[in-house]
Amino acid sequence: MGVNVVDRHAGSPSRAGSPTRAGSPRRATLAVSGREVTLLRGGDGARVLYLHGLCDIHAVWPGEQWTPFLARLATSFDVVAPALPGYNASAGLEDFDDVEDYVWHLVDLCHAAGLTDIDVVGHSFGGWFAAELALRRPELVRRLVLVDPLGVHVRGVEVPPFFGAVAPRGIGGAGEARRLLFAEPEGTVALDALPDVMTTEQQLLWFGGLAGAARLGWKAPHFQSRKLTDRLGRVEVPTLVIRGEEDLLVPEEAGRVWGGSIPGARLVEIPDAGHCLPLERPEIAAEVEGFLVGPD
Repeated sequence: MGVNVVDRHAGSPSRAGSPTRAGSPRRATLAVSGREVTLLRGGDGARVLYLHGLCDIHAVWPGEQWTPFLARLATSFDVVAPALPGYNASAGLEDFDDVEDYVWHLVDLCHAAGLTDIDVVGHSFGGWFAAELALRRPELVRRLVLVDPLGVHVRGVEVPPFFGAVAPRGIGGAGEARRLLFAEPEGTVALDALPDVMTTEQQLLWFGGLAGAARLGWKAPHFQSRKLTDRLGRVEVPTLVIRGEEDLLVPEEAGRVWGGSIPGARLVEIPDAGHCLPLERPEIAAEVEGFLVGPD
């Protein structure tokens, strides 16, 4: 097992209203094994494949503009951000039953987009998929960044039921979902992402995406994989793990499994942040950039 360094990253939260400008992403549709995939791309520099999470671009942010976190990454990298099946008009969800289907879909996507030996950044279940991709096709992945990654199972540690919290509510709106996903559930960032009264567009984006998430998370063990937990020691690429200290879906014990099981991985914990870390603390882009451009 590699040496694990746990850093506690201080600093003031940065609000979604003032991102670093990097232009708007270009939206395209990419054919992947006969399925149409919504793809956002923009920025300059080395290519970075970004795999989104539960509360992220494609899920609560439609993509006419980058999220503040991705806007910052796009000042230094060519960011490629596909919508996972079921999200933001990406097709083919009916063909997906387990994590293997998602991983091989990503392999096909990399081939279709001409991506190889690239840096991969994944958030939430996108982090889970990124780790699985690195395990199965390490030649595709140069470096790996996992932000509040789902997927790890820790015996004896209970995680709140996600779908119970995000079910539609007539009274209370999205408050329960915000409390599960954000450290400041009544703050501006959380309310902008998941308002109590959603527009039709927001409803279609959020609840349509939840159908995609349910393919993996509806049944027990709910976004956890015992097999992945046992295989993390086989990850061969340099890895940075970033976790919000208030994340209820990725508890402290899970973060330490990620950081302690992947050889040489570095674990950074961000105070006053929950599961929607890229939205709550977009300044972590500096941490990601420093890792991706650092020495081999």
